[in-house]
Amino acid sequence: MNYSQFRSILSRKIGLMLLAGLLLAAISFWGIMLLSPRYQSNFDVLVIQNQESFVDSYTLAKSTEHFSKLLSESVYTETFLNKVIEGDPELSKILPIEREDRMKAWGKMVQTSINAELGMIHLKVLSNDKGQVERLSKTVASVLAENNNLFISENQKIEVRMINAPLIKNNPGMNMLSFTVVASFLIGVLLVFIASFYKNFIDQEKSKVDRTAEINNWNRTVAEDDLGNIIDAETGEIIL
Repeated sequence: MNYSQFRSILSRKIGLMLLAGLLLAAISFWGIMLLSPRYQSNFDVLVIQNQESFVDSYTLAKSTEHFSKLLSESVYTETFLNKVIEGDPELSKILPIEREDRMKAWGKMVQTSINAELGMIHLKVLSNDKGQVERLSKTVASVLAENNNLFISENQKIEVRMINAPLIKNNPGMNMLSFTVVASFLIGVLLVFIASFYKNFIDQEKSKVDRTAEINNWNRTVAEDDLGNIIDAETGEIIL
């Protein structure tokens, strides 16, 4: 594409390009505002297995890894959620009433990951209310510490400790809001430009084919030179 073609597409499609960019930017903005919680809390709990009798270190490590995974997954269960609601009744007011929807919403509010080697569970709590994030973090840690026997036999003698206080900060998704909006605008503009460029290219190729067919009707042998001109194959004369 040469400079004149670039200017031609830009002058004809600038309005549509800006409109598409603004539309995509608006969708991204409202999508982030509606779907991304404003705050998040991060904290860690340590799973400790107390053994009265001697157990070799490898067996103890694998056992602790197993219980860490088990407790990490237990956070997403209805039993765990009910215990959290007992400690934080306000939570029931913001969660859906329907059981399936309630569990889906809970799964989005709390996320877990584990460091199996250390027997450590990392938890992330998300909400639009800063105070609720703090309360919910403490309640989740409390349920893990005081009610882990609901998921693990009391004979296992598991202890769960919060090893760092919840760190509350803005959700990184919100911090990326400006970047996402600008990027969405540019993508919208670029998509319209690319679509216009290919349409212009296809139209030009179709026009060449039509012209070639028309010239062939004159019983002349034609070809195309390096510059894209239609020439007489015998004389080299530029026809179109």
